[in-house]
Amino acid sequence: MDPVFLTLKTGRGANEWAARASAARCTVMAAADREDVRPLEPGTHHSGLVILRFAFAEDRAAYWRSCSDLVASDGALVALACNGIAYEGWPGNFVPTIATVDVPDAGAPRTFMVIEGTGTDQARMDQYRDMILPMMRERGAYYVAFELGGDVEVLAGEWDEGIFAISRWPSRAHAEDFWFCDRYQNEAIPIRTGVGRFDVQIVEGKTC
Repeated sequence: MDPVFLTLKTGRGANEWAARASAARCTVMAAADREDVRPLEPGTHHSGLVILRFAFAEDRAAYWRSCSDLVASDGALVALACNGIAYEGWPGNFVPTIATVDVPDAGAPRTFMVIEGTGTDQARMDQYRDMILPMMRERGAYYVAFELGGDVEVLAGEWDEGIFAISRWPSRAHAEDFWFCDRYQNEAIPIRTGVGRFDVQIVEGKTC
């Protein structure tokens, strides 16, 4: 059974959402208020982040029902439900997944990068993808969720993007090294400049 995810972009205490997980069959991957989340892409809508992983969609639905009071009191909430990538990975090994990447022991909490946005030139976006995937592998990073916008269920708030993805990194230092390295800043970003808009944030994980 493939895992399923619930990602909350929240304006209230992230730990309140995480605390409800103790009564649900889920894993809190990350939970941080806005001040502990780092936006990377200029213009990103900066928020708190909670990332929850469930084994079953019905458990995610039960958790969501149990949080109706939190939903009602968080006017900034955007809640996105999506499927995760199967633990055996995708066919082939082009896209880095847990099944195809050797993750180094970083001695630090894992970090998650949440990417959402819309590209307007598929050829340019494919070129961008082909450049960054090897860079992720080099740093022991892989995707845990990668969905086109139409496969993302919006449970609260407004959201209408072409892509939603969560990547997992051995540490915050690995994620920041990727983002701020010369190759990404000076070669990768120019490929997608002018052909899309993206929000990108990183948050340290709760689990190893």
